[in-house]
Amino acid sequence: MMDGIPVSEIDDFVVVAGRPPDPSHAGKSEALARRTAAALAKAGNYQPRGRLSGSFIYAHPPDYRGRPTLHFGAADWRTVFREFKEIGINTAIWQASAWKELRECYYPSKAFPGYRKWNAIEPMIEAARDESMELYLGTFGVLNGEASLGLAEGDTRKAVEAAENELACFKELAERYGGGFQGYYLSSEVIFWPRRPTPVYRHYGEFFRRVTAGVKDASPGLRILASPAVCHSAGCEQEAADRMMDSFGGAHVDVFAPMDCIGQGHDLETLESSLGVWSEVCRAKGSELWSNCESFLISDPHGRVMTIEAADPARFLYQMTAADRAGARKLITWEAMHFMNPAGDPKARLLRQAYRDYLGRAGER
Repeated sequence: MMDGIPVSEIDDFVVVAGRPPDPSHAGKSEALARRTAAALAKAGNYQPRGRLSGSFIYAHPPDYRGRPTLHFGAADWRTVFREFKEIGINTAIWQASAWKELRECYYPSKAFPGYRKWNAIEPMIEAARDESMELYLGTFGVLNGEASLGLAEGDTRKAVEAAENELACFKELAERYGGGFQGYYLSSEVIFWPRRPTPVYRHYGEFFRRVTAGVKDASPGLRILASPAVCHSAGCEQEAADRMMDSFGGAHVDVFAPMDCIGQGHDLETLESSLGVWSEVCRAKGSELWSNCESFLISDPHGRVMTIEAADPARFLYQMTAADRAGARKLITWEAMHFMNPAGDPKARLLRQAYRDYLGRAGER
């Protein structure tokens, strides 16, 4: 247990543990598969649209094993970025440089005593420069906003402390690697849930306002990217848009790349309403709309570590098409490094090959 979060050890790092076994989960995966198949059948013979041009990368995922890079050298990262470029990906988003709850830091920081540290960022930045990858760098992240940002008890002091930690992390990274990254990623994520109390989002708003103001004051030309989420928005689209404005209305966010949440078990039929919410938020903010098309499926959230696998190719192409139709200017994914790994498991290899086949067909049109 770390900072109130149960964790599991993998190799020489820790991840958030899966949920305790839950008998009520029985049959949910099968039911989701049936709803997904029905949604795709209802869509008919649509013409797939859109192309990936960005992916998240990481030291290791915070809640599953993935493709850890803690001990990668620049040559290993060049291999990853060349794999990306083979399928048209030219932008990488580093998820986080430190996690509060995991007590881990992925560069030689002086700001976070007591955290376990690796020198994982430097070789990644070197390889990104060598391979001409556009890089957005995430800094200090929190995984449990309810506790780490003081949302549960309405304690704004915790939000201020977290913002100060994020800016301290950014300052160190800018001093070490300034010029090695072209954008800033807000590692701490906010998710809209219907009927969640409004003050929670305003609390997030103060946190994001402080962080983005500090980043823009230090580096005015650095683009800031956020990848929040709207869950189960059908029928409450206006509430969702209002709460996201509570979270981001006072923040400097150049690009919103919302998670589509399909890999997390949400129905394909929620895509249109969720993307509509973000179109409205981006218009109100004057921000650019991207879409984070999830290329995975959480097949079992229980146990010591969650079981997560590559997405069904037909489902993934539909997600991309919906995002393209909604006007997203760029499609990114969590995450091609593992779930489209050419040397990965059979499902990852299948998704990568299916996507390459799609690119070939699109090039013929």
